[in-house]
Amino acid sequence: MIQEAAHAVDANAEGIAAGAAEAAHGAAAGGHGLGEQISHNIIHHISNGNSIEVPFLGDVELPHLQLLGVDMSITKHVVMMWIAGLFLLLVFGLAFRKRQLVPKGMVNLLEIGVEFIHQEVAVKTLGVKDAKRLSPYLLTLFFFILTCNLLGLVPYGSTATGNINVTGALALCTLVMIQLEGVRRHGLVKHLKHMIPGGLPIYMFPVAILIFVIELFGFVVIKPFALMVRLFANMTAGHVAILALISIIFALQMAAASIFSIPFALFVYMLELLVALIQAYIFTMLTSLFIGLQLHPSH
Repeated sequence: MIQEAAHAVDANAEGIAAGAAEAAHGAAAGGHGLGEQISHNIIHHISNGNSIEVPFLGDVELPHLQLLGVDMSITKHVVMMWIAGLFLLLVFGLAFRKRQLVPKGMVNLLEIGVEFIHQEVAVKTLGVKDAKRLSPYLLTLFFFILTCNLLGLVPYGSTATGNINVTGALALCTLVMIQLEGVRRHGLVKHLKHMIPGGLPIYMFPVAILIFVIELFGFVVIKPFALMVRLFANMTAGHVAILALISIIFALQMAAASIFSIPFALFVYMLELLVALIQAYIFTMLTSLFIGLQLHPSH
């Protein structure tokens, strides 16, 4: 899956290089229209909207839906998440449709990812017993986020994880899992008691209440917020950096500026492939770590 995405990235990178070269020529001739077109081509990878660009068809309008006065319209990022989910179902379904004593090809690549998340993330933060039970959720998170990240690097694609609503929903799922696992293991009362420091004298009761409020705020707000913003910011920053580097050509109105901006833009674009993998890993690892802190508070 990653190798296929890498080939797509190479093709798209060549397109950016060609577009940037044309931008340099246009800048020398005062071609502001070309600059706007290149900006649109880059920004559409992270921007949301009610239409999606389809090869040979152009922009296709998506359905507008209203449910009890709430706008439930299908947007470009919703379609990207559907594509990511369908892609994963097809890849895993076809790869593991029959048992293999010696995995090879796509099966081997997928097993490397599954084994890494299970052994290096789940087991080390949750323990062997809990890792077996929670690894399916962690693996779903990892592969879904990775696929959404990579879809933003292919032609006509868009980065759904560059939408803070998407990352917020993923962080909310993690928040629910953290609290459910804590209550499941310890019960509601004991789960809440873990947020209150023990052994304090009675006159320190107000301090204990203050610490409880801070801990509760941290569990309910700070940790999900950190997960949400980290993924959103990192997946948005790369595309913005590429746009900024190419915009230097038009800002300076010098074709010579392309000698600096084009190589750096291509470098950032290729770096995005690594960032897509790292951010999927970090989100999954922190999710597993936060759940582990609730399951084993004494640690």
